[in-house]
Amino acid sequence: MRPLIIGGGPAGTAAAITLAERGVSARLIERRVHRSSEKACGGLLTPRAARLLVSLGLEIESIGRPIDSIDLVARGRRQRVGWPTSTGVGAGVGSTSGIVVSRTRLDSALLDRAGELGVEVELGCEALEPIVDRGFVRGVRTANGDVESTEAADLLLVADGANSTFGRALGTTRRQDWPSVSALRVVLESTSADRRGIEFHLDLERGPGDGLPGFGWVFPVDDNTVNVGVQVASTARDATAVNLHLLLERLLERIAGPWGVSEDPADAVERAEGTRTPVGDSIVPVAGPNFLVAGDAAGHASPLTGGGIEAALRLGIEAGEVLTAATRTAPDALQAFVPRVRAIHADHHKAARQIVRLSGRPLGSRLLAMLATTSWGAPTMMRFALAEFRATGGAAETLHSVAKLLGRVAPEA
Repeated sequence: MRPLIIGGGPAGTAAAITLAERGVSARLIERRVHRSSEKACGGLLTPRAARLLVSLGLEIESIGRPIDSIDLVARGRRQRVGWPTSTGVGAGVGSTSGIVVSRTRLDSALLDRAGELGVEVELGCEALEPIVDRGFVRGVRTANGDVESTEAADLLLVADGANSTFGRALGTTRRQDWPSVSALRVVLESTSADRRGIEFHLDLERGPGDGLPGFGWVFPVDDNTVNVGVQVASTARDATAVNLHLLLERLLERIAGPWGVSEDPADAVERAEGTRTPVGDSIVPVAGPNFLVAGDAAGHASPLTGGGIEAALRLGIEAGEVLTAATRTAPDALQAFVPRVRAIHADHHKAARQIVRLSGRPLGSRLLAMLATTSWGAPTMMRFALAEFRATGGAAETLHSVAKLLGRVAPEA
């Protein structure tokens, strides 16, 4: 059985690389003709995500800018923290520094790596619809330009991004009452981009005192440009009326001086608007009789950070391992994927969904922003948000334990 992978982003390519490294022939199709990405993505990878890239055979020094520190900013207060880790110590290349990457460069590097290992990669090939018989996917109807064709699919991974139309054709649905996030970002020329630190602005407001569940970011991409964006969760009051363009303009006014950027988004060298992205495992099912769904197509991103690249890489690798087992036994081996996903982040995502609901209230967002800019709260909240928990315990671990306990009796959020 030869797995077919739909989607050439981090989840699809991580799965393809994993399959190839285990000696399994795979085919990957990607609807983009070129390797450029228009996602409203900050491109920030934690040290844990950087290690995943290293494990997949990438040289992270060539694709990203090292980031050593994080500034949490709100209402005139600022706290600088280092990257939290589960051990508190480093363990090799990329272990204690995060990186900011261009999504175009990252996706290209992952596709190149898959090709080097023998994965058959076809760009410009769009998966139109599945051919299903008695619940099993038997094939996929595809189109490359004006040429349509049908190809067999004994095993399938759907990793074609947020709001996957192909996934919906297989019966996946989003839990409408669970959070999602919307983002908008621009890349601007900067006279102060030669830094190894980033900023999160936690005090986004629709109006005075009307705090929002989200944040703004400023990430240096290279020595000359910065990625600036805003993200808001759907738990905000009247979320559909939130004006992301206005929030971005206000953030640019605030950072224009310190970062040496234009206050006008029209001066951007690169611009992308994000659609609503499902988060926190809000897409079900993610495993069928002979198919899996991973990455943004499965809503695997964190509800707290909206960071989907790390989740896509991690769950793409898991999908690759499960698909490998299925090629050597039977398709029902794919059912192991769901418990693997749950073991990785189910408890944390459930707690995170509750926190995002809390921050949807103006008072909740203000309290969280105030806590995150204290000397005690900043490292604690960063470790909790990134799920970097230590066996030795601490405030973040206590918070996580309490959240897990409450989660057993609290309704799903």
